[in-house]
Amino acid sequence: VKNNPHSAPASKWPLLSLFVCFCLLALLALQIILIERESLAKHAVLRPAISRLCVLTGCQLSSWRQPEALIIIQQSIEADPSQADALLAQVSFKNNAKWPQPWPQIELALTDIHGQAVGLRRFNPKEYLNMEQQSEIKADQIVSVELALQETGSKAAGYQFKFH
Repeated sequence: VKNNPHSAPASKWPLLSLFVCFCLLALLALQIILIERESLAKHAVLRPAISRLCVLTGCQLSSWRQPEALIIIQQSIEADPSQADALLAQVSFKNNAKWPQPWPQIELALTDIHGQAVGLRRFNPKEYLNMEQQSEIKADQIVSVELALQETGSKAAGYQFKFH
């Protein structure tokens, strides 16, 4: 067998091919992760890694939404001293999520003596936020919200707050 002086050693080509294939697969995986980042970031385990990846690549993630992590600390409904036939509902709650999350939609249900709703309203953040409040509730932050209600003369005996 004659050796060809112009040919490269055979052992370099398989390693180079393997390296190129690995790099192309890594790029493909990165593209898939970036495209699917929103659905992947909904999982608490994956969110930190996806967030770091977005910092590196300049992509954006939507805010973490976990309304069940908003825990009511204090709540009340009282007559509004400044306005006749009006009520003031106040709720203080804590964000127990690991990350900041946007302000929730707050549902207030007025209930009768049997716990059945006699009135229900959902308040969007724009309806209850002041202009100087932040756009998100930080992790472990406690916030208070006041909601103005019109007295309807219903037979309400209780109330219940929910977050959406």
